[in-house]
Amino acid sequence: MTETCDTSRFEAKAGLTLVLVRHGNTFGPEDRVVWVGARSDMPLVHKGKDQAQQLGKAFAATRIKPDTLIYGPLQRTTETAEILAEHAGWQSVPRQASEALREIDYGVWEGKSNDEIIAQFGPDEITRWQKDSIWPDGFDWHPKPDRIAQAWKEMIDEIVATHGPDATAVIVTSNGILRLIAEQYGIAPRQAKVLTGHFCVIEAGKALCWNHNPAEPCPPLT
Repeated sequence: MTETCDTSRFEAKAGLTLVLVRHGNTFGPEDRVVWVGARSDMPLVHKGKDQAQQLGKAFAATRIKPDTLIYGPLQRTTETAEILAEHAGWQSVPRQASEALREIDYGVWEGKSNDEIIAQFGPDEITRWQKDSIWPDGFDWHPKPDRIAQAWKEMIDEIVATHGPDATAVIVTSNGILRLIAEQYGIAPRQAKVLTGHFCVIEAGKALCWNHNPAEPCPPLT
């Protein structure tokens, strides 16, 4: 039997606590997997809903008491947040959608598979993004990284202004956004990818864990 994550060790300390969640799966076993960004508003598939439930059940066993739950405006992030909150027992937690968490628009890559992108544009740019989180120029991705970073900062500033400097916020977003903000929390770009249904914990500006599967034992915390 798989040991579930003992997230009871994540206890908010002085300073802002962020629980960053990547939404659940949007592709089933038989689906053609393509790049989906801001223009692809896909709902969760069965596995994605199960992932959201697993996250909620893991958080239900924690001492985490969020002051707010914020999520991207697309179906996959909204549904993940709703299911997660239900199973975590956070029905009374204030929640809101934020445009700061809207997924990246992947430009001419949107709707294409990895193989199709490589065949049309070559392997270099897609490999650099997937391995090292290096933004590919010339493919109409937007908004640009500096605008994404600014929108993230404004969202965090609003959380602090509304709920105080020691608030706890659960944020449901996409892999692209998480890749771009990871380095400010001490995560190297090569390690920045977050899988569907996984989460990260930030306390006082430092990552305690990144890309963690709630169905697995928690890594040691320092």
